[in-house]
Amino acid sequence: MFSFAGVSTVDSLIVPALNRFVENVFAYDMGTWDALQASFREDRCALNITPVMLSYAEYQNVKDKPYTREHVVDTRVLAFSNFRDARPWGLDIYQYPNPACGTRAHNIIFHADGKQHYGRRWIQTLMKTRCLSCGDARKGIRAPSWVHQCDGDNLACVWYNWPLTISQQMEIGIMY
Repeated sequence: MFSFAGVSTVDSLIVPALNRFVENVFAYDMGTWDALQASFREDRCALNITPVMLSYAEYQNVKDKPYTREHVVDTRVLAFSNFRDARPWGLDIYQYPNPACGTRAHNIIFHADGKQHYGRRWIQTLMKTRCLSCGDARKGIRAPSWVHQCDGDNLACVWYNWPLTISQQMEIGIMY
């Protein structure tokens, strides 16, 4: 099952990546998750518009048991990390983490904090935030441990399992 996880989509930006995904799965016989990553990772505009969610099933070999495979069902979101557009580590932050303020994301400024890592270590870059509503600032915020960096050329792509647990939702301000 394939779905868009963002607020809106722009057909002219999404359709080329979606076509490549279908082609990779059916013409090139790629695994479903690998095909999604290959198709959308290279299209920064498509992932910047909306993250994509994929619920899929695959067979995986069982370690220490030759000729045995297990059927695995997984649901993941593939997203583009963009501090400038308020989507750090590919997450839509909904509220400022100060419960006394609770302002919405449009009143929060996100920046890299200190040394910005590049290449394979970019996900280790710390974040700082400033609330325009209450003036509070926070520094040294690490990427959540459940956000994973994708392999490949576009290093700003991340994935995480879906649905989020209650503690994960609290971590990004969906609920307190």
